[in-house]
Amino acid sequence: MDAKQQLEVLRGKLADIDKGILALFAERMNASVEIADIKAKANLSITDETQEARVIERAAGFAGEGLKAESAALVRSLISLSKLKQRQTLAARSDLLIAPSVPVLKEKLTVACQGARGAWGEQAAAEMYPEADRKFYDYFEDVFAAVKNGEADFGVLPIENSQTGAIGEVYDLLRMNGCSIAGQVWIPIRQCLLGVRGAALSDIREVFSHSQGLTQCRRFLKNKNWDLSALRNTAVAAQTVMEKGEKRYAAIGSRWAAEIYGLDVIAPDIMDDAGNQTRFITIASQPVYDETCDITSVTFSTEHISGALCSVLHTFMAAGVNLSRIESRPVSADRYRFFADLQANVLNESVRFALEQASAQCRYFEVLGCYRSTPGSVS
Repeated sequence: MDAKQQLEVLRGKLADIDKGILALFAERMNASVEIADIKAKANLSITDETQEARVIERAAGFAGEGLKAESAALVRSLISLSKLKQRQTLAARSDLLIAPSVPVLKEKLTVACQGARGAWGEQAAAEMYPEADRKFYDYFEDVFAAVKNGEADFGVLPIENSQTGAIGEVYDLLRMNGCSIAGQVWIPIRQCLLGVRGAALSDIREVFSHSQGLTQCRRFLKNKNWDLSALRNTAVAAQTVMEKGEKRYAAIGSRWAAEIYGLDVIAPDIMDDAGNQTRFITIASQPVYDETCDITSVTFSTEHISGALCSVLHTFMAAGVNLSRIESRPVSADRYRFFADLQANVLNESVRFALEQASAQCRYFEVLGCYRSTPGSVS
């Protein structure tokens, strides 16, 4: 038998082996789909790094001494394909990406705000829900809790400022609490220095405000020999000055807060940026959207490999979906969670397909909400 005939015999043998391998591969992928179902019902992550390391180590043990590295590489590839299949399986079920809309149909709504009367959050709530009753809570997480347990129909929270950037705590709480974004509004932030009746700049010795309020007025505060104290809200700062009742104390806050707490505007518009504004979002316990919505917010994390983020973003580009913003938050020393706003509506078929494709390429993917870019009720 010459070399050519020997090769043909061995190639036939390889074909038979490949046939057996591919049959087992198909069986393995079918098992992966069953695993995806179990993980979806138990709300478990697709990626389990501890289990993956165990499987790779076991495979190396099955192989002979000369094939340990090759066997580990093969199993890594199988695991990657298995996770991709699981993601594709889950992503193809659009109800797992975003649940059906559940509009709040009540004559009188209740809206939760962080802080106290006169806060910028109350102004945002008044613009989005002018007829609603408003409740005030000390902390951002309290607003989420109020919405989740039914004390409030909606919650209003700041999520980014044009000068100081994203409010990371709110992004983190969105992911942790499972609430859905139902609307947004941009509020011009016209910070003023507030004091008791008759107070002047020369009287001031200590200034209260939210930490971001102090940051937004850095130039005005520079070179002034004042103590600066950060409180949880600008309205609380105004309330504190009213309660202290002394000319030595001042607050940085709104004209509205000055009216509510009976304070004078000692110095108007003291913010560094005249165009300073804050974006507030509305949260609901369930998704609330219709065909008039034009923003879809998502959060996702990718594999820690080169080009992973680019692959996800390319999916939206291919579908003609524009990203209006993207924000990253660290989850460990070398991993990040991304938050992105898409100029799109989840009811659009091509948008849903793009979301499904993006989800299939991510370690984790969630639609945070579909809503209008300008205030307005969803019917």
